[in-house]
Amino acid sequence: MGKTEKVTGMRKIIAARMSESWHTSPRVVYTLSVDMTNAQNYIKQLNEGNADKAKKVTANHVLMKACADAMAEYEYVNSSFTENGIEIHDQINIGLAVAVDKGLIVPSAKDVGNKDIREIAEETNSLVEKARTNKLNMDEISGGTFTITNLGMMGIENFSPIINQPEVAILGVNKIIDTPAVCEGQIVIKPKMNLNFVADHRVIDGAYAAKYISKVKEILESL
Repeated sequence: MGKTEKVTGMRKIIAARMSESWHTSPRVVYTLSVDMTNAQNYIKQLNEGNADKAKKVTANHVLMKACADAMAEYEYVNSSFTENGIEIHDQINIGLAVAVDKGLIVPSAKDVGNKDIREIAEETNSLVEKARTNKLNMDEISGGTFTITNLGMMGIENFSPIINQPEVAILGVNKIIDTPAVCEGQIVIKPKMNLNFVADHRVIDGAYAAKYISKVKEILESL
């Protein structure tokens, strides 16, 4: 016979919020493959000579910046659906999902749209460390307007994350895989990564979602 664990604390909150989101947002998933060659070189350049782990730039930070920059053109991604209408937020606060003991927590980096990549990296690294040591305050886990969740480091190649209410979109980030590609008539190996953009269809229609995630791809491949 198996065992039954009582659902309490963080797991109870996660269960309630995920159930609410599942029954609230009509979701559509949009998947796009991105060539990460330039992004990887960009990250390497930024980290040259930097031995401070607290200031290390990762793919997550580059993705946060790219998503925020794309929102300047596609503002509905940074909104919420309310009883009074669609509320477009004046700040881009990006949450990064962090796995902790027996749960998941999403600290939120504030005003990402007005920060450079090094500022984003330093703030986010601090938030992740606080999340793992249970030192986050309420302001640091509230106010998010968009979420990124990265399972690529765990080998996941495709998944469909659940929107973090009251946000209207979330980005799932997957493993970077060396993939054969045709370039100028030649077969070459490219580091490709799937991005899974999940959007609330009450606010974001298919064409709009496709244009947004294509803009994110364009930014990443142009670094």
